[in-house]
Amino acid sequence: MMNGRKQKEFLGPGFILSLLFLLTSCSYPHQKIIDDIQIPTVLGFDKGEEGFTGTVSYIDFTEEENDGNEVFLEADGKNAETILQKIDAQSSKPIEIGKLNLLVFGSELASEGISYFTSTICRDPLIGSNMFLAVAEGKAGELLKNGQKINSNYIYNLIEHNSKDQNLPKPALQSFLFDYYGEGRDGTLPYLKINQKNKMEVNGLAIFKNDQVKLFLDRKEAFLYKILKGRYLKGQTEFEIQKDDQKGVAVFTLLHGENKKIVSGKSENKVKFNIELQGMVKDYPEWLDLSEAKNNIFLKNEMEKRVKEDLENLLFKFKDYNVDPLGIGDLVRAHSRNWDEEEFYQNAYDNVTYEIDLNIELLRAGIGE
Repeated sequence: MMNGRKQKEFLGPGFILSLLFLLTSCSYPHQKIIDDIQIPTVLGFDKGEEGFTGTVSYIDFTEEENDGNEVFLEADGKNAETILQKIDAQSSKPIEIGKLNLLVFGSELASEGISYFTSTICRDPLIGSNMFLAVAEGKAGELLKNGQKINSNYIYNLIEHNSKDQNLPKPALQSFLFDYYGEGRDGTLPYLKINQKNKMEVNGLAIFKNDQVKLFLDRKEAFLYKILKGRYLKGQTEFEIQKDDQKGVAVFTLLHGENKKIVSGKSENKVKFNIELQGMVKDYPEWLDLSEAKNNIFLKNEMEKRVKEDLENLLFKFKDYNVDPLGIGDLVRAHSRNWDEEEFYQNAYDNVTYEIDLNIELLRAGIGE
C-alpha cells in the first residue's frame, strides 16, 4: 500500500472530480428488486492476520417477524473485493452495498491507513455522499456486533445526534474526502467505543494525517475543536471554576456561536480567532449565587478564561502531533503566492502563532432563575 502523501499526489484533481461524479450519480445500470437482494447498512473493516477482515450488518425481512432479524456476516481477504465476494457467498441473496450509511474502521487499521478502502467502496455509483465514516476502539466487527440488540441504524443515529446537538463536527463522507484530498488540512472522524456498562458511545474524534490516525481527542477536546472549526456550534461540556479558596464545576451548554479566522503578519504566520458564543450554564456550584450580578460577571469571566486556555492548549497539541484538522495551512495558502504543503508542515506550521478573542454571552433560562 502506498503511503498517504504519495497517494494524495497520485489521485489528484482528476480522481476527485470522477469520485464526486460517482457520489452524486443517481442512475444505476441494472434495476434490481429489493426483495431479491440484501442491503447492508453498515460495513466494517479490520486489520487481519493475513490481510483484512470485513463485517457487514443488515436486517433480514424474510422472517415472519415484522421487524426482521439483524444479520452479521464476516470474511477475511487481502482486498476489499475478495472480502465482499466471500461475504456474498454466505448470503441467501446477493449483497448490494450501494445503500451503506456507515463505514467503520478498526483502530489498528486506521493507524496504518484507510485511503484504499475509502476509494474502493466509493467507486460504487450508489454510495451516497452523506454516508458516515467512523473509527472504532479496537475491532470494528466487535463494535458492530455489540449493537445487534438495537440494530445497525442505531449507530448511524447515534453519530448523527452527536454531530447535530453535541460535541462532534459533521462526519459525512463528502466532508472527510474534502479535508483528506484538499491541501492544507487534515480529516477527522468520530471515535466509537463500548463503555464500561457495555453500551456504545461516541468517545471523541480521530484525527488523521494523510490517511492514518495520528491523534485521538476526548469528548471535551472534540467540543473545543468544534468551536475552533466554527461550524454547527452546539454542544455541552464542563469546566472547572475557582473563586478564592472555593472550587467547583460548571456545565456549559453552547446554543449558538460564530468564529471568524483572520490571517495576518508579514509572513502570514499569525492566525486570529474571533469567537462569539452564546449559551447557558445549567449546573454550577451551590456556593455561587447567580442572583447576584457580581457573580454573573465572575462566572462569565471565569468561563472565558478557562475556555480560552483550553482552546490554546488544543492548538498547541495539534502542532505537537503535526496535524492540521482546522485547515490552518489552507488559510495561510490563501494569502501566499508560493505556498507549498510539504514545506509548510515541515518548517512553517510550528512557527504559526495564534490569538484568540473570545466573548461568551451567558443566557439565563428556566423557572429556577
